[in-house]
Amino acid sequence: MSRTVFILTAEPPEGGGGVEHAVREMMSVLNAQGYQTEVFHRGNSEPAWLAKRSGPVGKKVAGMLVGYWVGRNAQRHMTEDVAAVISNSDVGYYPLHRNPPFKGIHFYHGTYRGQSEAIRPFITRAGYLYLKWWNSMVLERLSGRKKLVLTNSEQVSDEIWQFFGQKSVAVWLPIDTKRFRPLDMAESRAALGLATGKPVGIFVGSTHPMKGFPVVEWLIERLPEVHWILALRGNSPESHRAMPNVTLLQDVPHDRLPILYSAADFSVCPSLYEPFGYVAAEALACGTPVIASPGGASRLFLREPPMNRLLISNPSATQYFLDAIRDVLRDPGFYRRVVNEQIRPQIEERLARRNWHRRFFEATGL
Repeated sequence: MSRTVFILTAEPPEGGGGVEHAVREMMSVLNAQGYQTEVFHRGNSEPAWLAKRSGPVGKKVAGMLVGYWVGRNAQRHMTEDVAAVISNSDVGYYPLHRNPPFKGIHFYHGTYRGQSEAIRPFITRAGYLYLKWWNSMVLERLSGRKKLVLTNSEQVSDEIWQFFGQKSVAVWLPIDTKRFRPLDMAESRAALGLATGKPVGIFVGSTHPMKGFPVVEWLIERLPEVHWILALRGNSPESHRAMPNVTLLQDVPHDRLPILYSAADFSVCPSLYEPFGYVAAEALACGTPVIASPGGASRLFLREPPMNRLLISNPSATQYFLDAIRDVLRDPGFYRRVVNEQIRPQIEERLARRNWHRRFFEATGL
């Protein structure tokens, strides 16, 4: 019986992004069921001469060709023991062959077309057209062609049908609900060195415009009475380090996040485009109310009253975010109870690892 699964993805799975996290989870669940996994990515597939290219042109060329090199490397290692190939994002268009055939599975974590529309004001026209037509309508669409298609949310399934005409199964993404659980707020604040007398808000993400960081900066100015935790990946604004109501943390380890969420009265997620939204789901799993723009997880968990008050339809509507935060701070205990009593059980049912593992195998037939 074939007991090897190839996983094709753009970046090494050790990275900190959502796709990399999902790939690690796929590896874990497959290995637990006795499968061997081999991951092909830019780091082990791209030729050295291309990897050394620098500058915008070199990076663009490398980005265009990563799916080719990853697919070519996977084909070189193809054996009769391969039961399935799981490709991700726009890495999966290279035609792999073997007789007898293997099971082809493609996992969409969002679409570049959806992203391009969301961030259009922040990129050049050429960049917008490149993302929309080349990355999405050519590479992404070809990557899922004639395969079993999985997505990380109903939102993405809708995009895949609308843009590509492909049917898909929303299997969502797993969360370690044993780790991401409500912790004592006072103890969490003490561990972070925060004063207990002020309300605390948190933003986890990056300064990229797609994550809505300008909205967060606007809120910090309007709410000086709130102490803000900014847990940022990558570059961080030095100007915020000196602000007395801001604790700036950079590249926080993933297993440290439950303490941060549990210390906060609320979390803010103003992303322009969020196919799933680990931040929203993990914060809610920790019992922390989330004020969020529409994304895969926020649409699911914030659709019923009273939590629908915290779903902000327009990610640029700063005043609505401000009003929602003030609503939460008027009675933070009420919203925390609603999250723990109504939302946490839904997260367990849909995203807890054991339930996600079952759904994954049911969908893939592995």
